[in-house]
Amino acid sequence: MDIIAQFKDRQIPKVIDPTVTAFAPLLKARKNFIREIPVKTFQYGPTDRHQLDIYYPLTPTFEKTPILFFIYGGGFNTGERNISPKSFGLVYACVGAFYARHYRLVPNVTFPGPAEDVRDAVRWVVKNPENLASDGSPSPDTNAIAVMGHSAGAAHIATMLFHPNILTKEDELRSKIFAAILESPPYDLSAMTTEWESTPVHLQYWGSLEAAKANDPLHLYRRLPKPVLESLPKMLMVEGEKEPEWLIDAGRLFHDEVRQRTGESLTRIIAKGHNHISLNWALCSGEGEDWAEEAVEWLNHLKTRNDL
Repeated sequence: MDIIAQFKDRQIPKVIDPTVTAFAPLLKARKNFIREIPVKTFQYGPTDRHQLDIYYPLTPTFEKTPILFFIYGGGFNTGERNISPKSFGLVYACVGAFYARHYRLVPNVTFPGPAEDVRDAVRWVVKNPENLASDGSPSPDTNAIAVMGHSAGAAHIATMLFHPNILTKEDELRSKIFAAILESPPYDLSAMTTEWESTPVHLQYWGSLEAAKANDPLHLYRRLPKPVLESLPKMLMVEGEKEPEWLIDAGRLFHDEVRQRTGESLTRIIAKGHNHISLNWALCSGEGEDWAEEAVEWLNHLKTRNDL
């Protein structure tokens, strides 16, 4: 983590390779630790990308256990459940007992397709609970689901929760999701111009700059009617200390918007020393995992408070 914390550049394309170079050997050294977690892959939709991995806990428990989804990022047009060969196939297996599932990518899908994929994956799990059970955890609780995503993956979670036509207020699936952990999504794209390096991908996904700015998480949230607003799960914000400035500003705007509309100040974890890429590469490396431990504490607090 000391190496990561010393990076001067905050721009996402500039930090990818040095971050991967720093964490790959740490993950390789803990390969057996990561691989000992049982995992099975299932198809939840019609295309090759509609796949999800289920990670089963090693520690036996016979109590009802909440279910945690993880939706990876990738700038809307890249991303895999397992990144090889750079990570020796250990990312995103290093996220441990999370769900690391596939969704469709630009240019093969446009807004809000990936958010619909996230919804469909959650619905598939609820309808197929027998695939969740294991000898060590025979009672997964499909009424206690947490969703967690990074970057574009977090944007897809926000879209699923905030878009009026993806998960309607009447959809019983909404009541089963008790928590959402949003890792550094592009909350606000108001400042985006045609000069941005990522603009071509955003144009493919949303169709136009105007559509992107109108349908980013912040602006979808602003249009939520009060009954839907009150039905949202609890939200946790996570970001690296060294995110690009525009992402930090966007997070601040979203945090302020939630406080203004609900009176609630969302917990916002700032992961010390981390950049946009390193957050999840750190998991199971033995370094830089403090933010994830805080997230687990937050989930456990919700679980205890809601008697899940």
